[in-house]
Amino acid sequence: MKLDATLVERAVPTGSMRYYAWLYTPEPHRDALAALFLIEAELHDSARAPHEVAHIRLQWWREEIDRLLAGKAQHPATLVLQTSAHPHHDFHALHEVALSAAQELANATYETDVELNQYLRGGLGALATLAVQQLANAPTEQLLDAARQVGAFIRHVEILRDLRQDFHHGRLYLPLVKLDELNIEYEVLQGNDWPDAFVHLLKSRSQQQLTAYQTLKQSLLNNEKPLLRPLLVLAELHARVLQYIADDPITATRERIELKPLQKLWTAWQAARA
Repeated sequence: MKLDATLVERAVPTGSMRYYAWLYTPEPHRDALAALFLIEAELHDSARAPHEVAHIRLQWWREEIDRLLAGKAQHPATLVLQTSAHPHHDFHALHEVALSAAQELANATYETDVELNQYLRGGLGALATLAVQQLANAPTEQLLDAARQVGAFIRHVEILRDLRQDFHHGRLYLPLVKLDELNIEYEVLQGNDWPDAFVHLLKSRSQQQLTAYQTLKQSLLNNEKPLLRPLLVLAELHARVLQYIADDPITATRERIELKPLQKLWTAWQAARA
């Protein structure tokens, strides 16, 4: 089964960073990857709907994931996954993705980096493991963990890029203990001018994430990289955004950092070749 063009466009909008991950996916697996990104988009939008509607939509998706596990999927995206399923596929991880959407709806906060990392690994991290299940005949635990780390990194970059937007909507994806150490009040971050201490925190966290990502890439085996190619393309695009934030955190506090179309094209091509 294939997704129609309208749903593919919703899952991987032309020119978006996810589009380039999809573009560098082997053609037989593109519909499955688009289906995963479509489910992510649906859950993400559900979490941002009016509160009562959001709860209804998220509950429907929990039930739909159970239907997929039972072989009775209804949604076009889950139907694609159902028809592409192999014995090694385990779609239980979609419940982790749904849980991360519920955390977004609840405006959950995270006391420490350990708690934040659990959220990151359970959201886009879990989705990345499902993508690798589609790309590899029998993925090893090591490969699945690498995929989860890549997915968590991508989501972390999204958080650092979208700080102002998230603050505006009452969402805080930073460890509270770090803000307490710097004596930064959350109410201050909802204003237009952020304290210097927070700008320095943004810069240091960006640099730390870049270093961690480079270490992860170096740890990958040569036979693992082709199986992770779509995820690594997406990660490289996000790493470039993060480098801009690390180099100029002041600008990043004022506007959302976006790559230009040619930057996306060049970065994705380089990542796919590597």
